[in-house]
This record gives sequence, structure tokens and C-alpha cells, in this order.
Amino acid sequence: MDGEKGEEEHETLRPRLFYLTLTASIGGLVFGYYIGFITARFGMLSDVRSILRETIQSGLIGAIFGAAIGGCFNDCFGRKRSILIADVLIIIGGQLHLFLVLFSDKYFTETVGNMFIAFGVGMVSMTSPLYISEFSPPKLRDIIVSVNFILSGVGKLAFFYLYVESTRTSNYIIALAGLPALFQFCLMFLFPESPAWLYKKDREDEAIKALENLYTCCEVDKEFDAFKLSIRRETIDEDEISYSGSSMFSKIRFAWSSTSVRRQFIVGTGLQVVQQLVGLNALIYSSPSINRITGVVEPSDPKIDIPSMKELLAGTHGIASIFGSFFCTLCLANFGKRKLLCRSIYSMLGAVLVLSFMYIVSPNTTEVVSRSESTIYFSNNTCLSYITAPDAASWDCLTCLRASSGCGFCRGTHYNILGRFGGACLITESNGTSQACTQKNRFWSTKSCEYNIFKEPLGMTFTFFSLSYSVSLEILPWIINSQMYPIEVRGVYGGIAAAANWTSFLIVVVLSFLLTEIGGPLFIFLLISLFLFIIVLWLIKLFLPET
Repeated sequence: MDGEKGEEEHETLRPRLFYLTLTASIGGLVFGYYIGFITARFGMLSDVRSILRETIQSGLIGAIFGAAIGGCFNDCFGRKRSILIADVLIIIGGQLHLFLVLFSDKYFTETVGNMFIAFGVGMVSMTSPLYISEFSPPKLRDIIVSVNFILSGVGKLAFFYLYVESTRTSNYIIALAGLPALFQFCLMFLFPESPAWLYKKDREDEAIKALENLYTCCEVDKEFDAFKLSIRRETIDEDEISYSGSSMFSKIRFAWSSTSVRRQFIVGTGLQVVQQLVGLNALIYSSPSINRITGVVEPSDPKIDIPSMKELLAGTHGIASIFGSFFCTLCLANFGKRKLLCRSIYSMLGAVLVLSFMYIVSPNTTEVVSRSESTIYFSNNTCLSYITAPDAASWDCLTCLRASSGCGFCRGTHYNILGRFGGACLITESNGTSQACTQKNRFWSTKSCEYNIFKEPLGMTFTFFSLSYSVSLEILPWIINSQMYPIEVRGVYGGIAAAANWTSFLIVVVLSFLLTEIGGPLFIFLLISLFLFIIVLWLIKLFLPET
């Protein structure tokens, strides 16, 4: 339903369209909040059994079914009612979590609560952009729908900020998802049903009244004619299929018999799957390694902790998502979806290839403890634990830092891109430093060990990859699926595509863990490069129409 290039700007829109967009985008806020929840929960897991158990406990299966069933609800009951149903489910889930905190501590109650929330989030994930899209003027549609994903980034960041390790407190945090859902539930009664859906249900008078709520009187007739024209173009395709008077299953079957609809479905569902295959979730178990090298996460503990994970996710998933959504809004006005998607894909491909190169040529970043450095240059300041250790010859920086709270590492002065050089394990003074080390102009640390000449370039490249992904693949598949199908089956096919996205999330998280264990971050980078080059570019060139 993209507008024609020659269509005039709608400068006479009522402010109620802005209010409707913000109200419907609360669904995006809850969607992002739940994404933050499951990303944080999965990112802390370290074995496949825990990942599979978390799939049930976090309710992720509910999101998959919620998206698929929500698509049918959209076409049968309308967009507005589907949002209201989703809000009720999320509110019930939040109440179950509050009950769990106050009166119980049962695994079953937590799982059921998460399942309700996930089912509602699965529904609202595809309904909110669809509802906004069908109210928006064609020329401004992409820009207005992208507001939903700006709030989605805010939702992620809010969860990462609130996330703590305590199970009891975590139940409070996920229960907070019910508050914006309750707020949206109350506000949605102030706004009408989608005029496009009403028109296709032969409720033309109601469709006109819905438009009158958002447009000035002189614009209503013009907008209604535009809606009828666009719907007619979507309904009567190249095979001249008629949907009138058909049941929902008949409409789905008739739509699938159309070559253009099949192509649309392949593109829409394919983009949702590819979003996960090459996105940040595919790097969820590689990100700690990247952030240790770049210094975002302290590497003294091999198991990443909650504060480090919060900082990692807030940057790569939260802040990048917000800025990416803003950039997407600006770029859509200038480039259009296809050109923006192509340019972002090339940017992601370049970034991930640079990351691969940096990992290949990077040195071993954990330095050994040199006996000559420790005993000759710093004989009176050498850490006692190192002197008395029977395995002192095998010590490295991490061993020194873990040996005693009174030990610190004094880095050596010579580095080679392919070499591994030693430092000294010294006594930490009362002020937390070592004067003996700093007097020789050496780097002193009691926390961080890893040093890499690519520290800053690698951090900048990974940030560029995150932004490139957030500008395009994180948002555009949802926008495209909210617009591209015939109005009679838009909910069903959009719901199936959304369900494919949620399913791909689960598959990618499991595969990411297994492949990281087998080949490490470099293997993941190269695999993503292959996907970007073969799958995504092929999909764009052959199937995605100009938009």
C-alpha cells in the first residue's frame, strides 16, 4: 500500500493520528521489553539443556503461537480488538507474576505467567504496525510505522536497565509489562477500528467515521477514495481472484493460488527469518568475547556476570536499536525500503568481514607472567602467591588476578601482532595501585587482562554492524509484512511471517551457542558473512519489489 510518488503531503492531518500512533506503539514498547527479557535470560545460559528449559520457562513458545493465531484474529475480529485481546493476556501474565512474588514460588506459576505475556506479545508484535499502517497516509506510512520500533528500542533499554539477578526481583520486573499494556488497553477505546478492515467487511459508513476521527473534513473523501483504490489494487491481482463471500480458509487458499501473493509471502517470511540468521541474536554468545577485547566487559571472570551483561545488551540491543530506528525513519523518507535495505546489507557485510579479519590477525590477548620480569625487575614487589606457587611457570595474567586480592598485573613494554609477551605479578598497595609498576611507565591492572591493538577499531566496527542492522533488518521486515499482502489475508500471512521470526529466534539462539562452542566467534562471523552474501542479497534482488 505504498503511496504514489506524486501524491501530495498531508499537512492537514489531525493531531489524533499522532496520538493513535503513540497509543498503538505502546505495543512496540511491550514487544521490546519482552525481547529484552528473553535476550537477557538466554544470554546468561551456558549449556543446551538450560537453553531448552528456558524456552519453556520464558514462554517463548507462546510468542510463536501468539503471532500465528493473532494473524487469524486480525482478519476475523479486526486490528483494534486483537490489540485489546493481546493487552488482556499481557495483563493476566503480569498479575500471575505478582501472585508468584507475593504468595508463591512455583515454577508452574512463573511459566504460565510468562506464557500469557509471550502470547500477548506475539499477537501485538505484528498487530501494532499493521494497525498503524492502515491508518497512515500512503506517502508517510513507513515513517509513521517506524515510531513503533523506536518505542521497541526504548522497551529493550528499559528492561536491561531494570534487570537484576534475583529471581524474586526478576518476577517484579517482567510483571511491569502489564502496566503499559493496561495503559494501552484503556486508551484504545478512544480510537476506531482500521478503516481498511471495516471497508472490506462492507462497513463503509464506519470506515468513513474512522477517517473523520483523524483527518479534516476536506481530506476525508480524498483519503477514503485512496483507501478504496489501494484495496482494489490489492484484491484484484493478476489472476483476478475474488475473495468476496469466502470463508477465511477459502481466502487463504485463493490467495495462495496467486503468483504475486506467493512471492509476497516468500519475501515477507524470508526477511523475518533472515533478520534472525544475520542479526545481533546470532552473536549473542560471541558478544562477550568481543566486549572483553574492547574493554566493555572485564575479563577477570570467565563467566559473564549480570552487570556486564546489562552493559553489553544495553549498548548492542538497546541504544543501537533506538538510534537505528531514528536513522531508519530519516532514511526511509529519502531512499525507500529497497534501497535502504540493500545499502544496510552491504554495510553489515563489510563490517562482519572486517571483524573476521581482526580476529584472524589478533594476538593471543592473555599475557603470561614472566619470572624474569617479576623477580629481576620487581624483586621486592613480587606477589607472594606467585613466589610460592608450585605451578608459577604456567601463570598468566588471569591466574595472577585470581590468586589473591592483593595481586595485580604489570604489563610488559613490548608487543607483537603475532606474539605473546610477559608481565609481572606484583603486590597491590593500599591505594589499589603499584608505584613500582607505574614508575616504569607500565600499565597496571587489578581487573582487566586482555590487550589488543585492535581494541578501538574492533569496538567501532561492531558498533557500526549493530547500527547497520538496527537501521534495516531489525525494522523493515515488520514494516514490509504490515503492508504487502492483500487486505483480506494480511493478518494471517503477516502472523505466519511473525511466527517464523519468533521460531527463528529460538533456532538461532541454540545454533549460536553450539557453533560458538565448536568454532568460536570467528566461525560465527564467517558464517554470517556467507548468509549475508548468498541469502539476503539473493532475496532482495530476485523477490523484493521496488517500494
